[in-house]
Amino acid sequence: MKRARQSYWEDELYSQQCDVLIVGAGLTGLSTALFSKRMNPKARVVVLERGVYPIGASTRNAGFACIGSITEHLADLELDSENQLKKRIKARFNGLHLLRTTLGDQNIDYDDCGGWEIFTDHTEFEKASHQVERFNNWMEQLIGEKEVYQVGKFEGYPAIFNWVEGALHPGKMMKTLIELNVKEGVELRWQTAVKHIDVEKGSVIGENGEQWFSETLVLATNAFTNHLSQKKEIKPGRGFVFVTSPLKELSWKGTFHYDKGYVYFRNLGEDRLLIGGGRNVDYDAETTDEFGINEAIKKYLINYVNDVLTLPKGWKIDREWSGIMGFTASKSPSLEKIGAKTWQVAGLSGMGVALGMALGKSAAERL
Repeated sequence: MKRARQSYWEDELYSQQCDVLIVGAGLTGLSTALFSKRMNPKARVVVLERGVYPIGASTRNAGFACIGSITEHLADLELDSENQLKKRIKARFNGLHLLRTTLGDQNIDYDDCGGWEIFTDHTEFEKASHQVERFNNWMEQLIGEKEVYQVGKFEGYPAIFNWVEGALHPGKMMKTLIELNVKEGVELRWQTAVKHIDVEKGSVIGENGEQWFSETLVLATNAFTNHLSQKKEIKPGRGFVFVTSPLKELSWKGTFHYDKGYVYFRNLGEDRLLIGGGRNVDYDAETTDEFGINEAIKKYLINYVNDVLTLPKGWKIDREWSGIMGFTASKSPSLEKIGAKTWQVAGLSGMGVALGMALGKSAAERL
């Protein structure tokens, strides 16, 4: 069927000129839009999204509100300086506070349950537990909270508890954020895939031939940024998640991390387990922006559930999916101007829930 040309009335109704044009309706993109509109209510702010909802990581993550486990911090110190890591930890904590106060805990099913890091290797546990005092000193300095990390046990395993972490519902998080954008007057264009951008002119051409012109263009496409931008510093990383059918008994209640944060699991309600991660089992294959299930990683997580979590026999996978994250080399997000009229906001590096809204607000302030 031929595509119908716009009528005179449609040109008036859907003028393609805007003040701020954002590509990507995930947490970062919609946060950029929300705060841009609040800072300048008269501005025309438009968000383009290729799907019927954001499909990268914002609605496909596991719903962890975390700032990082001790083994993850130690691993990050091998990639970046202590000063930069401290900045990221503080940004995660403040970002979660902004997310919760902006959306409301009741609207996102926030559960202030804390987070556990589980160990099966005694040597790794000893190494991490010796760092508790160091990182508690960091936390008191960075976020003003004492004894954030505490050594203990969970289900017989040595563990380290972090009481400032929690869990939330990613679907309700995004639903609430979309509603706030609509209320503020932000225009959302769903199922509008982008074919080409001009970073100097701030213009966009859609796959169906639509043309958009803006005073400021923002790329908030995270893992998919390389499809549109010539700057190739954002690497995609696929994450696998599955949820079990209802279980007769589930003792793992709360949020949990294992092996530098590569494995993460939590309860959903009273009788389901959600588990994801294992990307380090097959790094090369998971450095992709293609959705899909890696059978080696799926097998690894199933074995972990059986051998470590020891769920009741006969448990089954009810649903499985993958999400695509965007990583920078240092794990610090990218907020930079890449053209005369274009900004890039991407590279949340697996901490999108904690960093996405704050990064969007920072982008709006710079615009």
